[in-house]
Amino acid sequence: MITETTLLTHNGPLSYEAIGLLLNKMTTILDDYGMNITIKKKVYAAIVEGLENIYRHQDVVLDGDIIAHTPIFNLGIDSKNFTISAANSLLNAKVPNLKQRLDLVNSLDRTGLKELYKNTILHNAVNNRGGAGLGIINIAKVSENKIGFSFEKINDKYMLFSIDITICHQ
Repeated sequence: MITETTLLTHNGPLSYEAIGLLLNKMTTILDDYGMNITIKKKVYAAIVEGLENIYRHQDVVLDGDIIAHTPIFNLGIDSKNFTISAANSLLNAKVPNLKQRLDLVNSLDRTGLKELYKNTILHNAVNNRGGAGLGIINIAKVSENKIGFSFEKINDKYMLFSIDITICHQ
């Protein structure tokens, strides 16, 4: 049995300041574990994309004046892998497009991901939330693994989107 250790966790709304603090903590942790620069860059890139996706794309679910579902982020390590897990709420209407994109990315090999990345840069304009749809592609490229994901119903209007990213450190 492989035991995972939680290295970094965040539960609650994200700001760019909070993202910066998490990235600084992550860098210190990876230095403490003696990870080589290639692994550090992969983990850093995946975390940046994961946190920015939460920051830019979450839809806030309110219960009265209280935020009912806040984003969750975790970085863990075991003897072979880093595991990055994140979850945030989304409007149900966003789920089909996101699921289609994740399924497409997971169906591609390394060459296919490079082509999709190139085509996305050439043909997709920046959207109103500051992205061009490259985040999921970048995560798949740097992790070199399929992206785990799920959607769980919160209510008739919202879903909880969870993503799991694995990066081998051996």
